[in-house]
Amino acid sequence: MKLPKIDVQARKLAELLNEMEIGTLQVPRFQREFVWPLTKTRALLDSMYKEFPIGSFFVWRAPADSAPLSRPLAELGIPAPQPGFPVAYILDGQQRLASLYAVIKGLRVGYKDYGHICIDLAVATRYEQNRDEGFEENIFVYRTGDNERFIPVQDLVGENHLTIFATIRQDWQPAFNKAHNLFQTYPFSVVWVQEQTLADAIVIFQRINQAGQRLSRYDLVCANVWTKDFDFRWHVAGVNRDFARQGFGELHETIFTQTFALILGDQCTTVAELSLDSEEIQRVWDRAIQALALAVDFAANNLGVKRAEYLPYRGLLVVLAYYFYHAGSPISAQERDVLWKWFWRVTLSERYSSTSPSRVAEDARKLRALIDGQEVTFSYPSTVTAESVRRSRMTSTNSALRNAVICLLALKQPRNLKDGSPVNLSDSFFSDLKKTERHHIFPIGYMRAQHLPVRQVHLIPNFCFIPSDLNKEIGSRSPAEYLTQYRDDNPGFAAAAESHLLSVDSGAPVWTNDFDAFMTERAQRIADELNRLAESTPANLLSVDVLEVHLRDVIDRRLTAVLGPHYWKQSAPGDVTARVTELITDWTSRHPYADQARFALGRTRLDFCDVSDYDKIILRNWTQFGDLFQRKDEFQRHMTAYRTLRNCVQHNRKSSDIEQKNGEAAMLWLKRILDQCDRTVAAVIEIDGDELETQGPEL
Repeated sequence: MKLPKIDVQARKLAELLNEMEIGTLQVPRFQREFVWPLTKTRALLDSMYKEFPIGSFFVWRAPADSAPLSRPLAELGIPAPQPGFPVAYILDGQQRLASLYAVIKGLRVGYKDYGHICIDLAVATRYEQNRDEGFEENIFVYRTGDNERFIPVQDLVGENHLTIFATIRQDWQPAFNKAHNLFQTYPFSVVWVQEQTLADAIVIFQRINQAGQRLSRYDLVCANVWTKDFDFRWHVAGVNRDFARQGFGELHETIFTQTFALILGDQCTTVAELSLDSEEIQRVWDRAIQALALAVDFAANNLGVKRAEYLPYRGLLVVLAYYFYHAGSPISAQERDVLWKWFWRVTLSERYSSTSPSRVAEDARKLRALIDGQEVTFSYPSTVTAESVRRSRMTSTNSALRNAVICLLALKQPRNLKDGSPVNLSDSFFSDLKKTERHHIFPIGYMRAQHLPVRQVHLIPNFCFIPSDLNKEIGSRSPAEYLTQYRDDNPGFAAAAESHLLSVDSGAPVWTNDFDAFMTERAQRIADELNRLAESTPANLLSVDVLEVHLRDVIDRRLTAVLGPHYWKQSAPGDVTARVTELITDWTSRHPYADQARFALGRTRLDFCDVSDYDKIILRNWTQFGDLFQRKDEFQRHMTAYRTLRNCVQHNRKSSDIEQKNGEAAMLWLKRILDQCDRTVAAVIEIDGDELETQGPEL
């Protein structure tokens, strides 16, 4: 006999909890985690005590031939279903049932001890005696029970409830008795969904969850693409653990869904996300995650985005992942320059502040033309002014301007004001950044003592990357006091202050503790510097790094022309090969999802070399490079000067005047040679193109 597809039944709590305990009532994998706060659990118990309705429960009876679909609930001690036994899955109501299960069993889940949820018999009695409208006292509380006034719910329904009942005050006994009986008899409305496929169950799950606690777009995407062989949520969590271990932090879940939607359909709207197909995601998974990892590396190493939470807009990372998916790695100096301009112009123009999915897709498609050699420009005007910087707060964590300032200051490679050492912008440093009492040039204690407007202490111009030990040392001292000490003790004080865009010339407001003048002056400096980024290139700010990328490109081009793209074993000296192999092994251990095949290419291995390695590779293959650099002694002299300056920049060490001038001269010498090499290649390509065009019609 065919069963009805919907069957509504009244069930008792004990029956439902028993089915959970023996494993025949499960939570499907596409459901969200057990996340209810204790306040909601107490409110649920309050509703039951007051005999309010608590909503229906939707349960899907899975067909007998269904594959296992349950999500483990080890934190609740619920076993996996037994093979061959019928299983039902909670489509709606799992938070309520899981909470009741934890309370009745007195479980501890993480830091929450559900055994501490008690009925307050004094308050319950007052409720029974005075049913005035708007009774707001908490009948159920979170505290250690005493089995006198505060009875843990676990004990209220437990085997010893009669013993407890006999010992409590007589005027509280009716409330105790009512609560005990209600937990035994409260009618639970269960809507059984049966004779439905998994696909139908997912549709039902989506639709019924649009009411009440609304599921996020990510929850719905996970439900849409879930199969018994592929759990999108589980895979994303694994990738995010890798990003967290690397110190970048977890990416927001929408970055993943928008990245896949953009890669697979050139759109990242909500409709595009909800239209994602599980098989298509699996087809591109490895390559897409590798592209996302490259995007993270690029943002962290080139754009000052040291942590995911400091992205000015999440869509920026989506576009970068799309670009690296199609362009691969490494990218050229020209591509790096265009991505730099795009990033800062989008950030400072507030382009993604509204209707961002369509604009994200538009920028992604525009940048893709760069891969085909087309010229790509962006003319998004900056909205940043000194006034907008002046009124923005560091505590506004969703502010694109605030995050842009953090990226800017990170790019400046900040130095310790006290001793000139590099400020270590590690994961732990950025965790400390969240403590609002720190990183102030005018400390909050000083502001209070001087009766200055404390509410302005968290404004952006008062922010500075200050290590925790220095914060403690500064305490509540005035800027003039502690900066005078550091100026006298630190020979590199001026350079350190400049790395924070902190003016310390003789007329600077910090020396007179003039808060208003300081805020106005520094807001202007920050605004000017941000706007300079939008009109600049990484070569202007990070020319040492850009030149190194250019050198790698030329080395790769020359060796590939003679030996092919897999030239590494033939061209790299043994010590360079050994060191690079060690670095790649370490990198792949931290990026297990990366495509290992790409390390066979010489150009990829060059990304793990330093300046001394390029020197050795070129000298070993001098027949391929002699026409470029002409004399070995001149080449080695300039490379030594460049390497010295490069190391100073990399390690935030101030170079001497001689090191700086020699290094700059070496860079100019090297840049002219590399540029000439590029022009020669371009001319050859143009000639070849003309010949092909002439010969084309004859073929």
